Amino acid sequence: MSVCVEGGFVVEADCDEVMQQFDDFIHTCAKGELENFCVADDRLDTFLRSRMSANYPKAWSVCELALLLQHGQASVERGFSVNKELVVENQSKQTLAAKRIIKDHIIQVNGVTNVEITHNMVVAAQNARAGYANYLAQQKEEQEAEK
Repeated sequence: MSVCVEGGFVVEADCDEVMQQFDDFIHTCAKGELENFCVADDRLDTFLRSRMSANYPKAWSVCELALLLQHGQASVERGFSVNKELVVENQSKQTLAAKRIIKDHIIQVNGVTNVEITHNMVVAAQNARAGYANYLAQQKEEQEAEK
């Protein structure tokens, strides 16, 4: 609470009430529900909002602030981390983007075994070598034109 007061996020006069609301929430409202909370299946922000916002508004505002501040740049930094894993020396931007799209899709469908192989995907794979040959020919023509 002292950090919130120093940062100007909470008025000092409200600190006791926030602490009281939070204590009441922990001991009465959500005790049994907190024991059944599953990190894999539930979202903490949704869980707390549904149980705190109406009856404990000041405590909820501080919890909401804490949940927002905790994440900061995590999603951006996570993106850098994933890109770092995918990058290989002398790799084109198109390849990196394609790998990222594939990785995101695999994560979205919960694993490689859940990816649906469509007819369009099979046709694209069959024509990939010809497309790559055309790409190389265009690159060669562009280099010759520059010379």
